[in-house]
Amino acid sequence: MKLMKCLMFASLAYSLPSTALPPPEASINVSNLGEAVLSISSANRISDWEPIDAQHVVLSLSPDERYLLTLKRQCGGLGWAQRIGVTMSNNTIWAVFDAVTTDGLQCPIERINRVTREQVDDLKI
Repeated sequence: MKLMKCLMFASLAYSLPSTALPPPEASINVSNLGEAVLSISSANRISDWEPIDAQHVVLSLSPDERYLLTLKRQCGGLGWAQRIGVTMSNNTIWAVFDAVTTDGLQCPIERINRVTREQVDDLKI
């Protein structure tokens, strides 16, 4: 009976529609974006964040200062997280050394690009 319940649950879960995550770098060509930087200083001034997809998030430090973080891999909870964390050293976020954290996951940062509001709007699908 226990096995029957497990099989019924598995078949029900398999038949439910799912939301597929876009493949990494599918729609974002980082070479067309702003300047690549090694770090973000004064990162304690982060005022807002915005997920672009499961592998990219934009951090805003001021209305005119935004950075696109490209993660090394897809970060599953990024799309629906209400809060994220970012590791840093001495108020500085470093590409390759730091990570975005959400729901207990640590997603290492591969690249940081300085971007404008217009570039962020263009990234959204």
